[in-house]
Amino acid sequence: MDQEIFTYVLLGALAIALLVAAFTDLKSRTIGNKLNIAIAAGAPLFWWASGMSLWPDVAIQVGIAAATFVVCCAFFAIRQMGGGDVKLLTALALWFPPTNFVGLILIMAMVGWVLTLAMGIWGVARSNVLGAKPIRDTFILVACTLIAANFASAVLGGPKLAVPGSVMEAISTSAAGPLAIAMIPIAILAVVTLVSIRIIRRHKHQPRVPYGLAISIAGLWIVGGVFLTSFSAPVAG
Repeated sequence: MDQEIFTYVLLGALAIALLVAAFTDLKSRTIGNKLNIAIAAGAPLFWWASGMSLWPDVAIQVGIAAATFVVCCAFFAIRQMGGGDVKLLTALALWFPPTNFVGLILIMAMVGWVLTLAMGIWGVARSNVLGAKPIRDTFILVACTLIAANFASAVLGGPKLAVPGSVMEAISTSAAGPLAIAMIPIAILAVVTLVSIRIIRRHKHQPRVPYGLAISIAGLWIVGGVFLTSFSAPVAG
């Protein structure tokens, strides 16, 4: 029982660390080494409190972290991620089992996508490129961002716009119904992404992908899910 309580204490400390990481990334676009080291150093305590065995549990966590570091270093080499972002994601890989970590990556990608579009809105609205139409393009980019946010919310189990029943019935009864259901969202997302990229490039604005903030939000989402699952299980039983 004491170890279980200690596990929750460690997860609470991780949540606080992620809030600090999000704040510092927003404020200075950096995530301190001391914070990343502290997050990584807390992982062995979490392994012990969770009752993980050295083989294969801990070995899997270390392997995930090593693979994450290698992949993130490639993004760092092409200047798509900052050093603090690489270290933060690698440190978090030590905490979460494979299933949760895949979820973290998915949430990070969704949140990063929406945040990048939102930052693009700010840059386009303040654009002074000759011949561009910032007001029109800002409204278009806002619409694209709302569509992206709705899709991300739907994927992550949050609120989403409901599709009219008549439309779904018409699609499901057609011969190509299943294919249409799969392809329509992909087509919409492709159009939204391509239109957004074209608008942002037209205004010669290159928004910095806020990986640190996206990673922190994703980590908090996973930690929150662990708490909700743990505390709702006794009630369900």
